[in-house]
Amino acid sequence: MTWRRFTRDGFALALALLSVACNERTTPDTAALSAEKTAPAAVSVQVAKPELRDITDCITLAGSLVPDEQVTLYAKVTGYLKTLSVDIGDRVRKDQLLAEIEVPEMSAGLEEKRAALFRAEAEVEQAKASVAQYRAERDFEQASFKRLSAIRERDADVLPQQDVDQARAAFAVAESKQHMAEANIRVAEASVALARAELATFERLMEYASIRAPLNGVVTERFVDPGALVQAASSSRTQTAPLVALARLDRVRLVVDVPEPSAPHVHRGTPAAVRIQGFRGEDLAARTSRTSTVLDPATRTMRVEFDLPNAGLRLRPGMTAQVDIELQRFESALTVPVTAISGQAGGATVFVVTDGVARRQTVETGIESPEWIQVVAGLSDSDDVVVSSSVPLSDGMQVQRR
Repeated sequence: MTWRRFTRDGFALALALLSVACNERTTPDTAALSAEKTAPAAVSVQVAKPELRDITDCITLAGSLVPDEQVTLYAKVTGYLKTLSVDIGDRVRKDQLLAEIEVPEMSAGLEEKRAALFRAEAEVEQAKASVAQYRAERDFEQASFKRLSAIRERDADVLPQQDVDQARAAFAVAESKQHMAEANIRVAEASVALARAELATFERLMEYASIRAPLNGVVTERFVDPGALVQAASSSRTQTAPLVALARLDRVRLVVDVPEPSAPHVHRGTPAAVRIQGFRGEDLAARTSRTSTVLDPATRTMRVEFDLPNAGLRLRPGMTAQVDIELQRFESALTVPVTAISGQAGGATVFVVTDGVARRQTVETGIESPEWIQVVAGLSDSDDVVVSSSVPLSDGMQVQRR
């Protein structure tokens, strides 16, 4: 019994020693396996090189069409509208007679001024006749004075000095009458000039009674009917009712309001693509014709106009349009996919993969599209940029390319 007990105890001791030896041999492998379990796995990422492309910075705005020229016609004289030969939609030519105003008292005044001119011209002729008469008398008195003076010089006893003096005085009176008649001619001619000026004024006023088109265009509005009493417009801010409104439509203006940030890039000649809402699918190429230069203080926008040809009158003032204005053009600009950018403008970052490690890099962005973003600074075209990742990245994280 004692041996058997000894034997069991020895067997147990042997097993214990064997177990210790086995544990000592397997400890390094177990540690390695434990280390592998605790080390972080590399994150799977997709990378891409930045792409160089020619891009254009555009702004899309809404605009409206207005006539190239438009004018509202008023009466310059007060009277009754005798005729009105046009209606809305009628095409008119420059200087075409549109309406006539009847002014009876002005007609009478015109005849009076014509009579005054005729009377003044007659007075001129009368004055000229008087000058001719007085010139003949002067010549006669001058000849008499010379003849008597010669006789007196030859023989003083034949002719008394008194006769010579009387002849001299008669000559002086005749000469004075001639000068007065010549002055009367100048007075009569001045009266003629005055009468002609007054007549011209009345004739111009009578011309105002005929309303003519100042341009080639279309009648867009009609405000009065024949027989109505129309008042003369005294100023540009008159409250008098107008007669008709005209618009030139062979060329129209497209007007848009450009916001303040884009205004510095828009000037005469800036290209744009125009799409009239009424003509879907039809784009028109245009260039900026003029800008207001200054911004509206209320809206902080700058008025910009484009001239569009309209020979067939297809474009109608009042139509709306979509205008794509080209602000800037960049050649060989560096771009990355939208998914590569984190943050916002002013704090945008990308992850660049270097030696299997993702490094956060701050970049300056520019123009954006739904697919890509321009990188102005902070990146080169040789960098490997992370465009997608299986998990959110942090700076210094181990990554593995897919």
